[in-house]
Amino acid sequence: MKEYQRKRNNPYQLPHNVYMRVLYHIRDYERMKAERQEILYATPVFDGQPRGNRVSSPTENRAIRLARVDEDCEALEQALVEIPPEYRTAVMNNICRQYPYPCDADYSTYSRWRQRLIYFTAKNLGLV
Repeated sequence: MKEYQRKRNNPYQLPHNVYMRVLYHIRDYERMKAERQEILYATPVFDGQPRGNRVSSPTENRAIRLARVDEDCEALEQALVEIPPEYRTAVMNNICRQYPYPCDADYSTYSRWRQRLIYFTAKNLGLV
């Protein structure tokens, strides 16, 4: 399926590279949530080797990874708040699983909310 943005009368238009980057970021949301759970509940690893000042501990590495994943997930979750609840599931299914939109609203309505979700996510990530 070809990915494109409306060009005319679109205040939420993004540069193509930013658009594609955010689109794949949204598609990666389920994996990021699973990674977050894995980081939270993984058993800590200690190899028994002394640590110098320059080398960080496994706990620090996990904390840094967790902060990065949390920030990425939070950017999308905050953007989802901007979308009306009746459109959220359909828009996320269209982006992540490439399902067609349901017939309860017009195609252009869903595509507008899809574009806004992508734009708000880019804004929350600091890409716009």
